[in-house]
Amino acid sequence: MAMKTQQKAAPANSKQNQPANRQAAGKDTFFSAAHDTVQESPFFEGNKVQRKMTVNEPGDHFERQADQVADKVVQHINQPKTVANVAPATATAAATTSAVQKKEDKKEDKQEKEQNGADKELQRRPIFESDGDPNEGNTLKRSSQSPVPDVSPQTQQKIESSKGGGEPLPANTREEMEGATGADLSRVRIHNNSEAAGLSNDLQAQAFTHGNDIYFGAGKYDPQSQSGQHLLAHEVTHTVQQGGNGVKKKIQRQATKGDISGNIGQVATAENPIDTTASKESLFVPQIKIPTLKLGLMPGSTTNYSFKKTERSGKHIADWNDAATKGAGFDNIFNAKKAAEIPGEVNEPTFFMTLESEKKLTNLKHLFTGPVTQLKASFARPFWDENGQDINNGYDVDHKVELQLGGKDGISNLWMLEAGSNRSSGSNIHSEITTRVDAALNAITTMPDGQIKPSATEIIDKYTITVGKLDGGLSMSGDGKKWELSQIEAGDHLKKLAFLSKNDKARKKLVDNTNLSLITSERYGVTKYIKWAPDAGKTTEKDVNVQVGQIKRNGANLKIQKISYEDKDDNTINSAGSKGSATIEVFMNNAFVSGISTTQPIEPVPGIYGGRLNGVAVKQALSADLKAKGLSPIAITELDIGENGLIGFGKINTDVPFIGGSAIDIIFNEDGIKISKVFNSGEIKVPPPFKITNTSLEVYAATSGIGVKGEANFEIKKLGKGKVGAMANTSGEFALEGSFDFDSKTFNPAQIKAAYRNGEFSASGDIGIPAGKIKGLKSAHIKIDYAKGIFNASGTAEPDIKGVKSAEIHVTYGNETLVIGGSFVLDENMPGIQSGSGNVEVTRGPDEIYHVKANGKAIPKIPKINTELSISYDDGALTIEGKASYAADRVSGEVTVGATNRAIAADGTPSGPAGDKFTAYGSGKLTLKVTDWLQASASVRVTPAGEIEVVGRLDLPSAVDVFPKKSINKELFKVPTIQIPIFAIPLGPKSIGIVATIDGGLDFDAAVGPGQLKDVFGQIEFNPSHPENTRISGGAKFVIPAHAGLKLKAALGIGLSIGPASVTGGIQIVGGLGLEGEASAAADLAWSPTTGFEFNALGEIEVHPKFTFDVNAFIKAELDLWVTDISKEWTKNLASFSYGPDLQVKVSLPIHYKDGEPFDVKTDDIKVTYPEISISDIAGGIADKVKEEML
Repeated sequence: MAMKTQQKAAPANSKQNQPANRQAAGKDTFFSAAHDTVQESPFFEGNKVQRKMTVNEPGDHFERQADQVADKVVQHINQPKTVANVAPATATAAATTSAVQKKEDKKEDKQEKEQNGADKELQRRPIFESDGDPNEGNTLKRSSQSPVPDVSPQTQQKIESSKGGGEPLPANTREEMEGATGADLSRVRIHNNSEAAGLSNDLQAQAFTHGNDIYFGAGKYDPQSQSGQHLLAHEVTHTVQQGGNGVKKKIQRQATKGDISGNIGQVATAENPIDTTASKESLFVPQIKIPTLKLGLMPGSTTNYSFKKTERSGKHIADWNDAATKGAGFDNIFNAKKAAEIPGEVNEPTFFMTLESEKKLTNLKHLFTGPVTQLKASFARPFWDENGQDINNGYDVDHKVELQLGGKDGISNLWMLEAGSNRSSGSNIHSEITTRVDAALNAITTMPDGQIKPSATEIIDKYTITVGKLDGGLSMSGDGKKWELSQIEAGDHLKKLAFLSKNDKARKKLVDNTNLSLITSERYGVTKYIKWAPDAGKTTEKDVNVQVGQIKRNGANLKIQKISYEDKDDNTINSAGSKGSATIEVFMNNAFVSGISTTQPIEPVPGIYGGRLNGVAVKQALSADLKAKGLSPIAITELDIGENGLIGFGKINTDVPFIGGSAIDIIFNEDGIKISKVFNSGEIKVPPPFKITNTSLEVYAATSGIGVKGEANFEIKKLGKGKVGAMANTSGEFALEGSFDFDSKTFNPAQIKAAYRNGEFSASGDIGIPAGKIKGLKSAHIKIDYAKGIFNASGTAEPDIKGVKSAEIHVTYGNETLVIGGSFVLDENMPGIQSGSGNVEVTRGPDEIYHVKANGKAIPKIPKINTELSISYDDGALTIEGKASYAADRVSGEVTVGATNRAIAADGTPSGPAGDKFTAYGSGKLTLKVTDWLQASASVRVTPAGEIEVVGRLDLPSAVDVFPKKSINKELFKVPTIQIPIFAIPLGPKSIGIVATIDGGLDFDAAVGPGQLKDVFGQIEFNPSHPENTRISGGAKFVIPAHAGLKLKAALGIGLSIGPASVTGGIQIVGGLGLEGEASAAADLAWSPTTGFEFNALGEIEVHPKFTFDVNAFIKAELDLWVTDISKEWTKNLASFSYGPDLQVKVSLPIHYKDGEPFDVKTDDIKVTYPEISISDIAGGIADKVKEEML
């Protein structure tokens, strides 16, 4: 059941319940665009007669079609998504509706013409009521016999006022529906609220559709369920049936790919994401999204796509215009249409054309005049689409591959894209690139050696950027309608234009001398009709003040204030036209743009009583003088006068310091002036020490002037962060206000005010640091002021440092750092410190926490130490330390001394946290003179009271000579008067140095010495403050190296009992003993200032030797022990063995030394103890041994 509109009487066979915008029979499918409708103005235009809405009959052919399509759509959506079945489902839905529509088109073609004749200005958009899923059985579903509800005036008013509201289809739902129907549903609006439910209830419907607006009853909008999908698809089909903007996507020419500049440098990778060195500037970004439409224009791979921003030349419009006028197809179509539509006027010098949909109007909205060359130039950039529909804001010459993505700035990369789509695409891509570059930079934690991280703006402008994956899906406004250059060259854009013959009503009105027809735009063909009352008294010109000649009712405020037109007769005007001029006032009393009044020429146009305003001259005049208040100047790229005022665009090259150098797009259209600019962090200019961190700041043209929304966030490194946003009550100027917050962990109060106004940034306020926030600082009071590029901070602070008697601290700012510092004086009661002073400051460390640090010099209060000590303070710990030379009686050396409030570790150095008590500390090495011949070094320490004390083991030389070598010679006995014992004096592993030789007797020859102190050690107790109590004690080994040797030669004759002798036969016995030893004794040492150095020792050496004998036999002819022929003897070693009784030899050597006395060892002091030795016993024993061995 359809809502219809009450109309004039029509022939009985006309179908007034069907939409007026139908297709020519047999040409297009159901979802093709309507193109036969004559439409002068929108149905709901306020100044037209309002027609009454009616509801269609249930079960009519529109409802049947909608159900058929909905069935196919639901089937398509819910079947498995494979490549093989997507296209057939779409084709089936389209084919079903196409077949039905073609049948109806043929049937209704004649009736449509009759209806158009009855009311040519009407384009009905009936309301379609839907029952949704036919199997649902809902009580609201009405049978075909149910009465059709009447639409009350109140319901109609609510529908009218709500149109265009609602919400667009959700992206996934829209994608599914478009994939199933083949229709563009971008302008469909969903109304799913209490008002929509109430309207549906009034119409006894689950849902209904009017134009592009779909209204749902309570709970009926459910695109997730199959019943909800069916109802939605049913209603979506109605939007297409009514000729709304849900138009089937025809089989389009495949858009040619764009072109890239190829101007790239070194390429970054995921592994090496950044390089800032000259000629290698590059960055890797994992992903960037662009509109899907734009993604399809990329000429190559979108994986690891590398690009470098292309500089804009500004020649793209001129390049397009030049190329668009050279296509041969234009002339072919132009001549064919001319011959078909104005056969009798094909040779006229001037042609008149308009949009096909306006041909039958009297007052044309768009009029194009001139010879074919001029028309070709006018049509180079059409503002209508392929169906002849006027596109809101027209088309822009656009780079297919955006320059900011490395697109080529040339004709191979140009097309015309719907203005709304182009401008939102460029802006959104720019924001996306900025966001992604910022994220990539933030992800880089370590820069290559020697490189500094650049700003996002620097990278976007200069670097080669490599994108891991260039994806689609970025939002874009509009429908993405476009014209390819090949279409313009082929003349496709002429197909929906029409020639005007001299017999058309519009042509006749153009020569009416009671109306001034003024063409204000050559490109748009905009024509204004002004009532004209010529003054008969004027003979040379006609003047008229057009007091209500306002072209734009708001926003642009463009008025044609005065027209001067040369007076010529009508015949001349019709044949040649006439010159004139017009005074134009633009933007008078506009809050955003300074007003301009200019007089510009009117060019003569043959066949028009009025002429054409010179658009080039108007553009030049406005470009020269147009300024945006607070953001000037404006550079106009394109400017024309359209149907509702100025149409064009340009850039505000702002000279506002805060956003200086930023290019802000400005657009002039039927809504007035539009600017919208979302700034990135690199475009905001703030003076040091401030730095922009991120921003959502946006400027726009408001009714009061410049509008600002969003905010800019900034920081002062290591100090705090702030933000500024729109300032209230700024009367349209660019002004910001906000605050700056110092670190609240440290400061309280911590916030100051910040503002930008009259081209200057400022900040001021008071902050403080309370007790307990910073260790070492009791409090601080600081005044902050920033103005005219100078940051000032002033104030005072009170320290809280143990050991500091007094301090004077001030607050300043320098080198981008808040400086809190001053001087201090130490407390003189600190142990070991006589006095001290220095400087103190508060700094922020790598841990982002404020710390008090101090340094200075101090004088120690320690006897015999005269030097300066260094003072340091960090985080509560005060340390005073230095190295000093020390010289006192018998002691000298270097000592490290200090004082601190930290604990003293076992090694004598400060460690651990700070405390309340100060302690002196120190250590060093001193040389101690014990005697003239003995010096030692000792470790020393500083007592907690600040005194030097030597307590510890002395480090002495490894060996100290006490007496030189002494020789001793002493005869012990002679043979044979005594029996000679063969002995030695063993003194350990070495001999004691006593050497004796015996030949027929025993002599004692000894060498002793030198005597040495070895392994000397000592303990010392020494305090320079109390030298009389110094005491050294210790010990050593007293070592006497010595050597000794005994030799015994004896001939033992047979039967002889004593003495060796030469006999005719016998055995020679040679005995010897050689030993070396070392006598050592423990020595006690002691020293004091009163007694000096003294030690005593007793060395005792004791050995138990045995003799070693060689037995040599003298043998003659017979082998026995009696050899008589001595001359014939020969010697043979018979045996070698040890023999001897237990022998004990002992040497005692007393040792004594006292400081001041000579040290000498006397030979009489050496006592030798040896045993009694029996020669006969030894000889007898040896004889027995020899016998035993030999016999």
